[in-house]
Amino acid sequence: MRSGLPAVPAPTKPRLQAVLFPVVFVALLGTSGCASFIENFRPIVYGKSAKENYEKGIRSLKGESHLDAAKYFNYVRQSYPTSRWVPWAELGLADSAMGREAYIEAIDGYKAFINAHPRHAKTTDGYCAFKVGEAYVKQIPSDWFLIPPSYEKDQGPVGDAQRELTDFLNRYGQSAYADVARKLIGEVIQRLADHELYVARFYLERNRPKAAIWRLEYVVQEYPRAKRDAEVLLLLGQVYLKQDNPKDARDAFRRLLIEHPDDHRAPVAKIYIDYIATRFGDLPPPEPLGPRKLPGTKPAPAAVAAPTNNDDDLEPLAPDPTTPATPTN
Repeated sequence: MRSGLPAVPAPTKPRLQAVLFPVVFVALLGTSGCASFIENFRPIVYGKSAKENYEKGIRSLKGESHLDAAKYFNYVRQSYPTSRWVPWAELGLADSAMGREAYIEAIDGYKAFINAHPRHAKTTDGYCAFKVGEAYVKQIPSDWFLIPPSYEKDQGPVGDAQRELTDFLNRYGQSAYADVARKLIGEVIQRLADHELYVARFYLERNRPKAAIWRLEYVVQEYPRAKRDAEVLLLLGQVYLKQDNPKDARDAFRRLLIEHPDDHRAPVAKIYIDYIATRFGDLPPPEPLGPRKLPGTKPAPAAVAAPTNNDDDLEPLAPDPTTPATPTN
Protein backbone atom coordinates (compact mmCIF):
# COMPACT_ATOMS: atom_id res chain seq x y z
CA MET A 1 0.00 0.00 0.00
CA ARG A 2 1.43 3.33 -1.07
CA SER A 3 1.76 6.18 1.37
CA GLY A 4 0.47 9.59 0.44
CA LEU A 5 3.78 11.19 1.41
CA PRO A 6 6.27 11.96 -1.34
CA ALA A 7 9.57 10.08 -1.33
CA VAL A 8 12.47 11.94 0.20
CA PRO A 9 15.58 11.74 -1.99
CA ALA A 10 18.82 10.57 -0.39
CA PRO A 11 21.22 13.43 0.21
CA THR A 12 23.88 13.81 -2.43
CA LYS A 13 27.55 14.13 -1.52
CA PRO A 14 27.66 17.93 -1.96
CA ARG A 15 24.52 18.34 0.17
CA LEU A 16 25.92 15.94 2.77
CA GLN A 17 29.18 17.90 2.89
CA ALA A 18 27.28 21.17 3.28
CA VAL A 19 25.39 19.75 6.26
CA LEU A 20 28.25 17.94 8.00
CA PHE A 21 31.08 20.43 7.53
CA PRO A 22 29.76 23.15 9.90
CA VAL A 23 28.94 20.55 12.55
CA VAL A 24 32.36 18.91 12.42
CA PHE A 25 34.14 22.27 12.27
CA VAL A 26 32.38 23.55 15.39
CA ALA A 27 33.10 20.29 17.22
CA LEU A 28 36.82 20.45 16.39
CA LEU A 29 36.97 24.13 17.28
CA GLY A 30 35.43 23.42 20.65
CA THR A 31 37.76 20.58 21.56
CA SER A 32 40.93 22.38 20.44
CA GLY A 33 40.04 25.65 22.10
CA CYS A 34 39.01 24.25 25.48
CA ALA A 35 42.53 23.53 26.75
CA SER A 36 43.79 26.92 25.60
CA PHE A 37 40.88 28.65 27.35
CA ILE A 38 41.70 26.91 30.64
CA GLU A 39 45.40 27.74 30.35
CA ASN A 40 44.64 31.43 29.86
CA PHE A 41 43.02 31.63 33.30
CA ARG A 42 45.09 29.09 35.24
CA PRO A 43 47.43 30.81 37.74
CA ILE A 44 51.16 30.48 37.12
CA VAL A 45 53.49 30.05 40.09
CA TYR A 46 56.97 31.05 39.04
CA GLY A 47 60.08 29.57 40.60
CA LYS A 48 62.94 31.31 42.37
CA SER A 49 65.63 30.73 39.72
CA ALA A 50 66.07 30.58 35.96
CA LYS A 51 66.72 26.85 36.12
CA GLU A 52 63.59 26.15 38.15
CA ASN A 53 61.38 28.13 35.77
CA TYR A 54 62.97 26.49 32.74
CA GLU A 55 62.31 23.05 34.20
CA LYS A 56 58.71 24.02 34.90
CA GLY A 57 58.41 25.05 31.27
CA ILE A 58 59.76 21.67 30.14
CA ARG A 59 57.29 19.84 32.38
CA SER A 60 54.48 21.93 30.91
CA LEU A 61 55.65 21.03 27.39
CA LYS A 62 55.66 17.33 28.22
CA GLY A 63 52.16 17.74 29.67
CA GLU A 64 51.08 19.53 26.48
CA SER A 65 50.36 22.75 28.39
CA HIS A 66 52.05 24.79 25.69
CA LEU A 67 50.76 28.20 26.76
CA ASP A 68 51.96 27.63 30.32
CA ALA A 69 55.31 26.52 28.99
CA ALA A 70 55.66 29.70 26.94
CA LYS A 71 54.94 31.78 30.06
CA TYR A 72 57.73 30.08 31.98
CA PHE A 73 60.20 30.43 29.12
CA ASN A 74 59.34 34.10 28.63
CA TYR A 75 59.78 34.64 32.37
CA VAL A 76 63.30 33.20 32.15
CA ARG A 77 64.18 35.55 29.30
CA GLN A 78 62.78 38.65 30.96
CA SER A 79 63.79 38.06 34.58
CA TYR A 80 67.19 36.42 34.05
CA PRO A 81 68.53 37.97 30.80
CA THR A 82 72.16 36.99 31.52
CA SER A 83 71.46 33.42 32.61
CA ARG A 84 72.85 30.44 30.74
CA TRP A 85 69.27 29.16 30.59
CA VAL A 86 68.08 31.96 28.31
CA PRO A 87 69.09 30.25 25.02
CA TRP A 88 67.31 27.09 26.14
CA ALA A 89 64.25 29.14 27.05
CA GLU A 90 64.30 30.67 23.56
CA LEU A 91 64.37 27.19 22.10
CA GLY A 92 61.55 26.21 24.44
CA LEU A 93 59.44 29.07 23.09
CA ALA A 94 59.83 27.70 19.56
CA ASP A 95 58.93 24.20 20.80
CA SER A 96 55.85 25.52 22.61
CA ALA A 97 54.72 27.32 19.44
CA MET A 98 55.18 24.05 17.55
CA GLY A 99 53.14 22.22 20.16
CA ARG A 100 50.17 24.57 19.90
CA GLU A 101 50.32 24.36 16.09
CA ALA A 102 51.49 27.95 15.61
CA TYR A 103 53.80 26.75 12.87
CA ILE A 104 54.79 30.09 11.35
CA GLU A 105 55.76 31.36 14.80
CA ALA A 106 57.69 28.14 15.43
CA ILE A 107 59.58 28.45 12.12
CA ASP A 108 60.54 32.03 12.93
CA GLY A 109 61.64 30.94 16.40
CA TYR A 110 63.86 28.10 15.20
CA LYS A 111 65.43 30.22 12.46
CA ALA A 112 66.08 33.07 14.91
CA PHE A 113 67.67 30.58 17.30
CA ILE A 114 70.00 29.26 14.58
CA ASN A 115 71.10 32.79 13.70
CA ALA A 116 71.57 33.86 17.33
CA HIS A 117 73.26 30.66 18.52
CA PRO A 118 75.13 29.04 15.59
CA ARG A 119 77.38 27.05 17.96
CA HIS A 120 74.64 25.83 20.28
CA ALA A 121 74.33 22.06 20.65
CA LYS A 122 70.78 22.07 19.23
CA THR A 123 71.97 24.03 16.19
CA THR A 124 75.02 21.94 15.41
CA ASP A 125 73.19 18.62 15.82
CA GLY A 126 70.53 19.72 13.31
CA TYR A 127 67.59 19.82 15.73
CA CYS A 128 66.44 23.35 14.84
CA ALA A 129 66.87 22.85 11.09
CA PHE A 130 64.90 19.61 11.31
CA LYS A 131 62.09 21.28 13.25
CA VAL A 132 61.83 24.00 10.59
CA GLY A 133 61.26 21.35 7.93
CA GLU A 134 58.83 19.46 10.16
CA ALA A 135 56.86 22.67 10.80
CA TYR A 136 56.43 23.17 7.05
CA VAL A 137 55.24 19.56 6.73
CA LYS A 138 52.67 20.18 9.46
CA GLN A 139 51.23 23.05 7.40
CA ILE A 140 50.49 20.80 4.42
CA PRO A 141 46.71 20.32 4.04
CA SER A 142 45.58 16.81 4.90
CA ASP A 143 43.19 14.65 2.92
CA TRP A 144 39.67 14.60 4.34
CA PHE A 145 36.56 13.15 2.75
CA LEU A 146 34.62 16.43 3.13
CA ILE A 147 37.15 18.53 1.17
CA PRO A 148 39.00 18.14 -2.16
CA PRO A 149 42.20 16.03 -2.19
CA SER A 150 45.35 17.82 -1.05
CA TYR A 151 47.04 17.44 -4.45
CA GLU A 152 44.40 19.75 -5.93
CA LYS A 153 45.29 22.57 -3.54
CA ASP A 154 48.11 25.11 -3.34
CA GLN A 155 51.44 23.30 -2.97
CA GLY A 156 53.34 26.23 -1.42
CA PRO A 157 53.90 24.58 2.00
CA VAL A 158 54.86 21.33 0.24
CA GLY A 159 57.59 23.07 -1.76
CA ASP A 160 58.80 24.86 1.39
CA ALA A 161 58.98 21.55 3.23
CA GLN A 162 60.95 19.93 0.42
CA ARG A 163 63.43 22.82 0.35
CA GLU A 164 64.02 22.84 4.10
CA LEU A 165 64.25 19.07 4.50
CA THR A 166 66.62 18.75 1.55
CA ASP A 167 68.80 21.48 3.02
CA PHE A 168 68.70 19.71 6.39
CA LEU A 169 69.80 16.38 4.89
CA ASN A 170 72.62 18.07 2.98
CA ARG A 171 73.92 19.65 6.18
CA TYR A 172 73.04 17.09 8.83
CA GLY A 173 72.67 13.80 6.98
CA GLN A 174 74.27 11.86 9.83
CA SER A 175 72.30 13.45 12.67
CA ALA A 176 69.86 11.68 14.97
CA TYR A 177 66.98 13.34 13.09
CA ALA A 178 68.03 12.30 9.57
CA ASP A 179 65.96 9.10 9.37
CA VAL A 180 62.76 10.94 10.33
CA ALA A 181 63.62 13.69 7.84
CA ARG A 182 64.07 11.13 5.03
CA LYS A 183 60.66 9.67 5.79
CA LEU A 184 59.08 13.13 5.76
CA ILE A 185 60.74 14.16 2.50
CA GLY A 186 59.51 10.92 0.92
CA GLU A 187 55.94 11.91 1.83
CA VAL A 188 56.54 15.44 0.54
CA ILE A 189 57.90 14.21 -2.79
CA GLN A 190 54.91 11.92 -3.15
CA ARG A 191 52.54 14.87 -2.69
CA LEU A 192 54.43 16.95 -5.25
CA ALA A 193 54.37 14.10 -7.76
CA ASP A 194 50.63 13.56 -7.18
CA HIS A 195 50.01 17.24 -7.84
CA GLU A 196 52.01 17.26 -11.09
CA LEU A 197 50.22 14.13 -12.28
CA TYR A 198 46.87 15.74 -11.46
CA VAL A 199 47.81 18.82 -13.50
CA ALA A 200 49.08 16.67 -16.38
CA ARG A 201 45.77 14.80 -16.56
CA PHE A 202 43.96 18.15 -16.39
CA TYR A 203 45.83 19.27 -19.53
CA LEU A 204 45.25 15.96 -21.32
CA GLU A 205 41.51 16.22 -20.70
CA ARG A 206 41.61 19.63 -22.38
CA ASN A 207 43.63 18.40 -25.37
CA ARG A 208 46.85 20.17 -24.40
CA PRO A 209 49.36 17.31 -24.70
CA LYS A 210 52.48 19.49 -24.83
CA ALA A 211 51.67 21.04 -21.46
CA ALA A 212 50.96 17.55 -20.09
CA ILE A 213 54.29 16.27 -21.41
CA TRP A 214 56.12 19.10 -19.69
CA ARG A 215 54.49 18.22 -16.36
CA LEU A 216 55.14 14.49 -16.74
CA GLU A 217 58.77 15.04 -17.75
CA TYR A 218 59.20 17.20 -14.66
CA VAL A 219 57.93 14.39 -12.43
CA VAL A 220 60.24 11.86 -14.13
CA GLN A 221 63.30 14.07 -13.65
CA GLU A 222 62.59 15.61 -10.24
CA TYR A 223 60.67 12.92 -8.34
CA PRO A 224 62.05 9.52 -9.41
CA ARG A 225 61.35 8.00 -5.98
CA ALA A 226 57.65 8.81 -6.01
CA LYS A 227 55.41 5.77 -5.64
CA ARG A 228 53.55 6.63 -8.84
CA ASP A 229 56.70 6.72 -10.97
CA ALA A 230 55.69 3.70 -13.07
CA GLU A 231 52.26 5.22 -13.71
CA VAL A 232 53.86 8.50 -14.79
CA LEU A 233 56.34 6.76 -17.14
CA LEU A 234 53.60 4.74 -18.81
CA LEU A 235 51.41 7.81 -19.30
CA LEU A 236 54.36 9.83 -20.59
CA GLY A 237 55.22 7.15 -23.14
CA GLN A 238 51.63 6.98 -24.33
CA VAL A 239 51.44 10.76 -24.78
CA TYR A 240 54.77 10.80 -26.64
CA LEU A 241 53.45 8.11 -28.95
CA LYS A 242 50.28 10.07 -29.68
CA GLN A 243 52.48 13.06 -30.50
CA ASP A 244 54.41 10.99 -33.09
CA ASN A 245 57.54 10.93 -30.94
CA PRO A 246 58.41 7.22 -30.87
CA LYS A 247 62.02 7.73 -29.72
CA ASP A 248 61.09 9.44 -26.43
CA ALA A 249 58.13 7.10 -26.02
CA ARG A 250 60.45 4.12 -26.28
CA ASP A 251 62.80 5.63 -23.69
CA ALA A 252 59.93 6.16 -21.27
CA PHE A 253 58.73 2.58 -21.69
CA ARG A 254 62.30 1.26 -21.39
CA ARG A 255 62.87 3.17 -18.16
CA LEU A 256 59.65 1.75 -16.74
CA LEU A 257 60.73 -1.78 -17.72
CA ILE A 258 64.24 -1.37 -16.27
CA GLU A 259 63.44 0.49 -13.05
CA HIS A 260 60.09 -1.15 -12.25
CA PRO A 261 60.30 -4.71 -13.60
CA ASP A 262 57.87 -6.06 -11.01
CA ASP A 263 55.20 -3.40 -11.55
CA HIS A 264 52.00 -4.59 -13.21
CA ARG A 265 52.54 -1.96 -15.92
CA ALA A 266 55.86 -3.49 -17.03
CA PRO A 267 54.27 -6.03 -19.45
CA VAL A 268 52.26 -3.19 -21.01
CA ALA A 269 55.47 -1.21 -21.50
CA LYS A 270 57.04 -4.27 -23.20
CA ILE A 271 54.10 -4.47 -25.61
CA TYR A 272 54.57 -0.79 -26.50
CA ILE A 273 58.32 -1.30 -27.05
CA ASP A 274 57.63 -4.21 -29.39
CA TYR A 275 55.00 -2.17 -31.21
CA ILE A 276 57.43 0.74 -31.71
CA ALA A 277 60.11 -1.65 -33.02
CA THR A 278 57.65 -3.05 -35.59
CA ARG A 279 55.89 0.18 -36.52
CA PHE A 280 59.01 2.38 -36.66
CA GLY A 281 61.62 0.06 -38.13
CA ASP A 282 63.91 2.91 -39.21
CA LEU A 283 64.25 4.24 -35.66
CA PRO A 284 67.92 4.36 -34.47
CA PRO A 285 68.94 1.85 -31.79
CA PRO A 286 68.20 3.02 -28.24
CA GLU A 287 70.93 4.82 -26.30
CA PRO A 288 71.76 4.25 -22.61
CA LEU A 289 69.34 6.03 -20.32
CA GLY A 290 70.85 8.88 -18.32
CA PRO A 291 70.68 9.08 -14.52
CA ARG A 292 67.84 10.90 -12.85
CA LYS A 293 67.98 13.45 -10.06
CA LEU A 294 67.72 12.10 -6.54
CA PRO A 295 66.52 14.11 -3.51
CA GLY A 296 69.20 15.61 -1.31
CA THR A 297 72.09 15.35 -3.76
CA LYS A 298 73.24 18.96 -3.77
CA PRO A 299 76.83 19.57 -2.64
CA ALA A 300 77.00 19.89 1.12
CA PRO A 301 77.93 23.34 2.45
CA ALA A 302 80.97 23.96 4.54
CA ALA A 303 80.88 22.21 7.88
CA VAL A 304 79.88 24.22 10.91
CA ALA A 305 82.73 24.89 13.32
CA ALA A 306 82.88 22.64 16.35
CA PRO A 307 81.08 24.11 19.35
CA THR A 308 83.12 25.79 22.02
CA ASN A 309 82.74 25.06 25.69
CA ASN A 310 80.44 27.87 26.80
CA ASP A 311 77.04 28.22 28.36
CA ASP A 312 75.18 27.99 25.01
CA ASP A 313 76.68 24.59 24.23
CA LEU A 314 75.46 22.50 27.14
CA GLU A 315 74.98 18.89 26.11
CA PRO A 316 71.29 17.89 25.90
CA LEU A 317 70.07 15.03 28.03
CA ALA A 318 67.64 13.56 25.49
CA PRO A 319 68.64 13.15 21.80
CA ASP A 320 65.12 12.03 20.87
CA PRO A 321 63.87 14.32 18.04
CA THR A 322 60.35 14.32 19.45
CA THR A 323 61.22 15.51 22.97
CA PRO A 324 62.62 18.87 24.07
CA ALA A 325 66.24 18.83 25.14
CA THR A 326 67.35 19.83 28.60
CA PRO A 327 70.86 21.00 29.50
CA THR A 328 72.81 19.20 32.14
CA ASN A 329 73.41 20.77 35.49
